[in-house]
Amino acid sequence: MIDDAEVTTSPVVNTIYAHLLGAISEGTLEPGDRISDAQLAGEFGVSRTPVREAIQRLRDIGVIEASANRFTRVAVVTPPQTAKAMTVWVALYSALVLEVITEPNPELAERMERDHDEFNASLASGDFVGMARANFAFFDRLAHLTTNEVLARSITSVVHMVRLGSMHLPEAIDVSRLSRLQSELLAAIRVGDRDAAVAVIAGLRDIRIPQD
Repeated sequence: MIDDAEVTTSPVVNTIYAHLLGAISEGTLEPGDRISDAQLAGEFGVSRTPVREAIQRLRDIGVIEASANRFTRVAVVTPPQTAKAMTVWVALYSALVLEVITEPNPELAERMERDHDEFNASLASGDFVGMARANFAFFDRLAHLTTNEVLARSITSVVHMVRLGSMHLPEAIDVSRLSRLQSELLAAIRVGDRDAAVAVIAGLRDIRIPQD
């Protein structure tokens, strides 16, 4: 067992956090699935304290919800909530690209192009989980460039809400259009065209989030 005094400096919280977030992102844990801190503590061989800290971090970004003495579960993000979160995502990423796209960045474009290729490969095979993973990685590379800590925290929260909600819509979004917008953003990043990058982000607002 890990002593509670060591929790704040131990990587175990990060490990449990990453484990749960990965399971949610991959669909192993689905919206509404219950989460037991006692069970997780047993699996990882730790006290409940680091487990609860990891769960609280996931609550902070909106992918886990809890009711005192009743349940802790994967958040149920409804299609209307997903649409609202996407509106916030567009606003935050518009601010992000204004900050980070200041000059041509072929190295960043090359890394994002690999994610784009993975997205298209998943699109061709109908692998929606793979598409979600690649799309997340594609845009996350931009988020890592910000020096604005408040913006970074806000993006982290809304990104995971959109990601979770998008995996459980009544029908798929227009993934072909999403692929085209990724390609346009890559072109803007290669030449450092900030206005074009902002226009691409704004274009994502036109991708309909199915509500029925």
